[in-house]
Amino acid sequence: MITCEHGYIRFSEADDALFLRQLYLEKPRRAALLDTRREPIMPSTQEVRDMLARKDAAQGLMYTVEDSTGVLKGWVGLRGINYEARYAELVLLFASAEDYSGALADEALEFLLGSAFNHFMLHKVLVLCLDTERALMEYLQRKKFVDAGTQRQALFSGGVSHDLHIFTLIAQDDAALGGETTAGAIAP
Repeated sequence: MITCEHGYIRFSEADDALFLRQLYLEKPRRAALLDTRREPIMPSTQEVRDMLARKDAAQGLMYTVEDSTGVLKGWVGLRGINYEARYAELVLLFASAEDYSGALADEALEFLLGSAFNHFMLHKVLVLCLDTERALMEYLQRKKFVDAGTQRQALFSGGVSHDLHIFTLIAQDDAALGGETTAGAIAP
């Protein structure tokens, strides 16, 4: 468990299944919770529990974020780490849009970028967002992520087509900004 100023970041456990399943149930959909075909999935609580219980590299490094009182606030991590190409997908999911404005989101991002750029020596991280994830997109733009493109009408859900946006941050760009997101990052 990593203790931050405003909460805790810890490896996700099977006991977090109810919290994570609730994120799957919420509307609108979230890009990080789509399957590899970019289709919505609705796993059972037991399937989420089984996924969280697996510790193999294929599932990635997933963490649960708690506030200082122990309330679960988010699910974050690195997945699909490609050591040869030196990039990974960064997952940054918080239960409410307001959580992206809080210090806990900054601490989680700092931890993930420190892991990606300093520990795993990756060159780039990317974040996928649906057009409905406005709070996440605004947060990434504030943190100097670059909009690297949009896949138009990538998802049809609830009778509406949604665009999928890709945001990236390159390690050297993070360092050129003064390394504000990884300076003093907590090692995994």
